[in-house]
Amino acid sequence: MHKVFIVGQAGTTGLRIYERLAARPDIEVLTIDEEKRKDTKAIAALAAEADVVFLCLPDAAANDVVDAIGDLPCRIIDASTAHRTTPGWAYGFAELSDDYRKGIATTKHIAVPGCHASGMVAILHPLVKAGIVPATYPVTVTSLTGYSGGGKSMIADYESADKSQDLYAPRHYGMGQMHKHLKEVVHHTGLGMPPIFMPIVDDYYSGMIVSIGFQTAALHGTAADVESTLKAAYKEAKLITVESLSNEGNAGCMAANTNSGKDGMIIKVTGNEDRVVVHAIFDNLGKGASGAAVQCMNIALGLPETTGLAL
Repeated sequence: MHKVFIVGQAGTTGLRIYERLAARPDIEVLTIDEEKRKDTKAIAALAAEADVVFLCLPDAAANDVVDAIGDLPCRIIDASTAHRTTPGWAYGFAELSDDYRKGIATTKHIAVPGCHASGMVAILHPLVKAGIVPATYPVTVTSLTGYSGGGKSMIADYESADKSQDLYAPRHYGMGQMHKHLKEVVHHTGLGMPPIFMPIVDDYYSGMIVSIGFQTAALHGTAADVESTLKAAYKEAKLITVESLSNEGNAGCMAANTNSGKDGMIIKVTGNEDRVVVHAIFDNLGKGASGAAVQCMNIALGLPETTGLAL
């Protein structure tokens, strides 16, 4: 049995990790006294007993806990933004390449990708790597997410009986083009500059759809090449499926909550020979957070990567 300690278990991500682990016969979840949950010495003492420590904390607190744990032998899986581009930290997206998977399997420190970033990286990494999308392409991304991605405070606002009228409509945010996920997107895709990013939060609990459009005249390939490149990249993936180029014209619809409650991702290619749009559909709390964290833990412990996940 492996011992696991979730620092920040009361938060949205921490609770979802706990839900995935609590019933597993191969995992013992260690708990800390409520009055000591911010005490780094007490946290380090429990970390000394654990095989894996999850960090579900703000960036500054995550850094403090990493410092407190120091050279203890436990593996650290950090769900914050703090270490996603830090040298020596593995980026927790195993499907990107054998090197990414090996990093998760062998490195002490693992950083879980951001939710919006998961969709952007899943689409862009294979296409830039294959040379289909030039590194200089001016990428624009739209991402629609449920309100659970904003944590406890946003969940409370949206679920309040007297919530304000503006919460009933989709809301753009991150208007200054300085979203915290952009740094990791550039780092892990090979883009030469950050994309224009338009995140939108809407009045539903969970699930997201990240969409990136391309003018095929500016690509080094066709719409069919985009599809075949993505299919080849994820042909062995357990949690990512790629659907064929859609011939639905303007008749089809896609719901952002299609994968709500699941830990996988669907990549769907739509459009035509002139303009193609690639969509990543997944749960912001699943493959975009807690599910990805548990997948990383499974790989780090040498377990089947989908153990305990909702497929």
